[in-house]
Amino acid sequence: MANTQRPELSSVFDDMLAQNKKRFDELYRDGRSHAGKAAAALKGPFGKQTSAFRSPATSPGAKLDPQSPAARRLRERFGDDWRYEIAEQRRVGDEAIVLCKLILGKEGAVRTQFGRANISEGPVSGASGGLRFRVGAAGGGQDERDAFRRAIEAALINCIDLI
Repeated sequence: MANTQRPELSSVFDDMLAQNKKRFDELYRDGRSHAGKAAAALKGPFGKQTSAFRSPATSPGAKLDPQSPAARRLRERFGDDWRYEIAEQRRVGDEAIVLCKLILGKEGAVRTQFGRANISEGPVSGASGGLRFRVGAAGGGQDERDAFRRAIEAALINCIDLI
């Protein structure tokens, strides 16, 4: 019977595995300090540069509404014994994406999920019957903050679904 092992393929796979481990270690060493660098180095499909995750310190000021459905569900189940952190967030085109970490209870159980929300395109204007109109006059920065707030809400709901 012929030897079917191909050492050159094993070697390539081992190299790929070592590179991925190195990237993973760099990404998670020292918390978020290396996360932006590693994410910025990643290329999307067809060599197109994707936008990098931003650390919460440099991101739009989006916070969860305390009266949101996710916050109410968490308060009902855990009282004040829960908190969340926005590990990373980015804007890709007209979409806000966040990685949210939910920490529960005294034991500190952690659930982490992504959330996404569309960022509105801004005001829409036009004319109908000779009358000009404009809808959605809120600023672009406000739209982006609102989208990140909705993405946080979606991520927390995804975390709650895991409980």
